[in-house]
Amino acid sequence: MNILVTGGAGFIGRHLVNRLVSKGHNVTVYDNFSTSKKDPIDKAKIIEGDIRDADDVQRAMRDVEAVFHLAAITEARSTDDNLVYNTNFIGSKNVFEAAKAVGAKIIFTSSAAVYGDAKVCRESDECHPLSQYGKSKLRAEKICPEGSFIARLFNAYGPGGRGVINKFCKLIPKYEDVTIFGHGNQTRDFIYVDDVVNALVLGLEVSGTYNIGTGKETTVMEIVDMIHSLTKSKPNIQFGPAVPGEILRSKADITNIQKTTWFPKTELPDGITLVLKSQGFDFSVIDHLK
Repeated sequence: MNILVTGGAGFIGRHLVNRLVSKGHNVTVYDNFSTSKKDPIDKAKIIEGDIRDADDVQRAMRDVEAVFHLAAITEARSTDDNLVYNTNFIGSKNVFEAAKAVGAKIIFTSSAAVYGDAKVCRESDECHPLSQYGKSKLRAEKICPEGSFIARLFNAYGPGGRGVINKFCKLIPKYEDVTIFGHGNQTRDFIYVDDVVNALVLGLEVSGTYNIGTGKETTVMEIVDMIHSLTKSKPNIQFGPAVPGEILRSKADITNIQKTTWFPKTELPDGITLVLKSQGFDFSVIDHLK
């Protein structure tokens, strides 16, 4: 199958492209490399372009049978509302229209940020996004063509990621300061990148809107404790002011996606261990101490 992956040079994108290539698909990466490296991706064609340019998107969409639309401003704390809107909504509109014109199946990565602050997030719930990021993703969902697969991703982590788990896995073993904004009891539903990719690939066969998470919430302080337990490195925690408008609790209801063949396979301690190994942490040192 001829597949286009927007944002394919990013964290999740690279894992996804490698999976699609391994399955024998012809994959083209479309990325502006604003937040990702221009490193080659094995057996994938690369087009440098911006989803805000409708003409460029249309040219890249020729002969495409399916498009995984990952390109976005993903920083929920971004203060540039115009950039977020123009990329996440107008850019998505360009991708959807170009895909519809060639009859390509759309797999769209939305976000748990569409829900706002909710104890448990269900696809049927009314959404009240707090950030411009969440608002732009929700707007894009509403114009996504019928028959698409919309994946509301919760907090993805894994090798190459940039989120809180990856940051803490880098800092704590080096005994560097770890800054926690707020009290540290805010929760997230952390989902390993391989499980995210499994769900996205399922989108080639399935349509609808689905939460992609684990159904479990974990506090930021619990993440620190897990890394401490795994590395035996005592964290040096600094507390900063809470981020205005930050979501305090987030947990996915994954009942709907579990009606398909998908389920989350990677437990959080196992995923954190894989991140630590990818960042060069030597577990033999811990074994020696036992």
